[in-house]
Amino acid sequence: MGIGYAALALKAGFNPFQTVSFSILVYAGAGEIIGATMVANGATAIAIILTNFVVNLRYMVMNTAVYNKMTENSLAINVLSAHLVTDESFALFSFEKESSSWFYIGLALTSWLSWILGAVIGVFVLDFLPVIVTNSFNISLYALFIAILVPAVKNNKRLGLLVVITAILNVILQFVVGNWSLILSTLIGALIGMYIVDDSFMEASND
Repeated sequence: MGIGYAALALKAGFNPFQTVSFSILVYAGAGEIIGATMVANGATAIAIILTNFVVNLRYMVMNTAVYNKMTENSLAINVLSAHLVTDESFALFSFEKESSSWFYIGLALTSWLSWILGAVIGVFVLDFLPVIVTNSFNISLYALFIAILVPAVKNNKRLGLLVVITAILNVILQFVVGNWSLILSTLIGALIGMYIVDDSFMEASND
């Protein structure tokens, strides 16, 4: 996935240093890919920042859940772990009933370093790979999100309906507000989700 991000970033005009630095400083797979795609489409800086702000709001909820499971924490530990949280590390940590903060940081740090390594590898090897191979990397993150989403959709069909509605809204709004479509479709989708996704999803997730 890190290699796939690097492919998009380089195509968007990022130089190798910017490509790798983005992974070190931002570390949000979907956010980085969205950012690179929006740069390629000529989006303004404020549109990119606000889109990432909305998309990454979920990390506030994830971090709160992580802090509640840590056997010990402090402001310094919380700040460090907050930068390292991702959907994947959170999903793995959620299997723990209670665990050390350093266990989580070790888990998340491994994921972070792997992501950075992927970007570094992408910067150096993409020029030597066939175009069909480099293009295939671009769908890696989307494939991962589908893999995360499908089990949840099986437990709650309303969640699947919400995903479809939000996707349709995003496509329609692209013709109306351009690069702001992702922000609006996400917010509208979240609002709709408050009414059509019931508590059974949370119960199924806890099980």
